[in-house]
Amino acid sequence: MEEVKGRRKVKRMRGRTELAEDLVENILARLSVKSLMRFKCVDRSWNVLFKTPTFVNNHLQIHRNQDILMFSHTHNFRWEVLNKNYSLSRIDTRDLFPEFDSEGYHCDDNIHSFNTQGHCNGVFCICVFYNHEIIPGEGRYHELILWNPATREVKVVPPPPMSSRSHRYNLFFGFGADPNSNDLKIVNLIIDDENSHPPYSVLYNLITNSWTLITIDPLPVDATDSTYDMKGFLAKGVCYWIISQSYKNYRDILCFDFHNNQFHILKRPPTSIGYNHDFITEVNDSTAYVVHYGDSYYHTGYSRNVEIWILENDRWTKKYTFPPFEVLDGLYAIWKDGAEFIGVVVQAANFEVFNSDSQSIRDLRVRSLTTDVLYKYVESIASLSF
Repeated sequence: MEEVKGRRKVKRMRGRTELAEDLVENILARLSVKSLMRFKCVDRSWNVLFKTPTFVNNHLQIHRNQDILMFSHTHNFRWEVLNKNYSLSRIDTRDLFPEFDSEGYHCDDNIHSFNTQGHCNGVFCICVFYNHEIIPGEGRYHELILWNPATREVKVVPPPPMSSRSHRYNLFFGFGADPNSNDLKIVNLIIDDENSHPPYSVLYNLITNSWTLITIDPLPVDATDSTYDMKGFLAKGVCYWIISQSYKNYRDILCFDFHNNQFHILKRPPTSIGYNHDFITEVNDSTAYVVHYGDSYYHTGYSRNVEIWILENDRWTKKYTFPPFEVLDGLYAIWKDGAEFIGVVVQAANFEVFNSDSQSIRDLRVRSLTTDVLYKYVESIASLSF
């Protein structure tokens, strides 16, 4: 006997009820990654389901607002997770770095250091530097690794093709995904610092596990003699690099859209805040530019407020302006849909959270001097093998 309820079809067989596939998928998408990893062995079809882009995306959307922060400590290869209740826990990284024990101490001298290059959909891209050549005679001492902490899956990315260039060059690095397919991608933009070679770009695609050369027009920005965060900032499927050239008194934003694999230039918002710290992030499903005065310069005549600008139809609109609670040395993340901010005050050793509603400050007990980066993190079932 069958009962049809909308799209759901419930079968009753010998006193047992079998749920329709769409209902089962909806239930599974609400489970933690840890539970899903156990269920992979229960049914072969579930193992296939967990690798489909639709299920991975549904699972991400359901769990994306868990308000989890991930801190990366480069000095001892340690990662810490902070949940919305301010509980701090440590992630076991021995699957990523077997050369180190659970406390982050050297077991041998194979690895020299690492840099976290980016985070997207629960997956981190990490550049690992070794004390020896990976392949003798090749001259390469580093490699890129993709890591999903929730599934503990690790994938080594093949080295990108490098054309003839000088020894001095600027490298723009971006990690993201196509918003439609969630296909993870890595983009490298290489600009010769001596202008002896034209800039070029290569793109890595996880599904094909290969790099392709991207044809780019002459960049409408001078990226030489400039300062920028080479890792970029990811928001809504676009990677942003803030290019600073103080002697020319302007800051452009170089953008790469992972949907159409194209570069473009975006003007920085017309903020009145000088000698600033700024970053781009995602807030309430919008791209936001956050800027504040960095007091380490001790300059006068500039606004000490914090400003948040929202990108709407390729134009910046200032949405919020508020004074900081303390003298800020750095502001690094917006948390809990804008209710809280993660930053460091002058002469403080730890990260602190600033609550804009209660005007309160809480010490997070995470040392800022030993932390490489922090990310808003969401657990993902995304597979790194195809």
